[in-house]
Amino acid sequence: MFAHLGSQTIDLDRRRKVKIKRLSRGDLPDWIACASDLSSLTVAEAKGCHDPGGPAKALTRAWAQAGRIDVTAQGRKVTVKRIAIATRWGMAVAGPANAHLSVKDPLDEGEPIEPHEKDALFIGMLRLHIANLIRPLGHAELAGALYRLTQQPFARRLQGDLDLARATLDAAPVGEVDKTAAMGGLVGGIVTRAGPVTDADVTPGDQESLARLNLRPVFVGVERELIRAAIDADPQAVRTRLTQSVRPDDFARPDRAGGWIVPLGEGRHIIGGA
Repeated sequence: MFAHLGSQTIDLDRRRKVKIKRLSRGDLPDWIACASDLSSLTVAEAKGCHDPGGPAKALTRAWAQAGRIDVTAQGRKVTVKRIAIATRWGMAVAGPANAHLSVKDPLDEGEPIEPHEKDALFIGMLRLHIANLIRPLGHAELAGALYRLTQQPFARRLQGDLDLARATLDAAPVGEVDKTAAMGGLVGGIVTRAGPVTDADVTPGDQESLARLNLRPVFVGVERELIRAAIDADPQAVRTRLTQSVRPDDFARPDRAGGWIVPLGEGRHIIGGA
């Protein structure tokens, strides 16, 4: 599970003052992530280069970016693993032949935080992860509701935001993959080589046509019940859903963060959510 970082401070739970804080000017690391059991908070930056001397300079730049943020709770620095990765690509001609991979990944110790602050941190990350994924797939309203839950500073207004998020989720179209029981209802949309399809109902026949045209349609979605657990801020329900074993499927691919990628066509269709 991960959240991409922008250029500003990111609230994970503004009401509890849990946030990602910029420390200095310059590019921020690529992302902040955690394990599926809501542990192992990680800040990471990766770079590639063709430097004949190796990836040392790229690793130095990556490490500088990985150190430009802290995760804080009530102003206290939270323990994170900072990872900087640098790859020097190998080339068959006109360059160094051997590829090199360098990693720097120390644990940056912070201060102890309360269990409810830790839960708020990871629930905030999950809300951002889901919102960032579903917004370009035609679910801007639901994504906006999830963003508001992380940004709401007032307890008395939070209930209204929760009610709105639940109602928006209930109204969102839910897709199910026919001829399989490996996954439940998904909130998402169809993506092709030309981009997301967000402005039309895509029937099973349309999905077959997209596949025949070699547009490689896939359905990208998040389990609806995981979204509900994220809205309800239920960390135990989230852990249970993310760590439970998934029945094998010949086509659909889970991302271990509640997301699925389902290739469409050749008799494989999404029903009801596209």
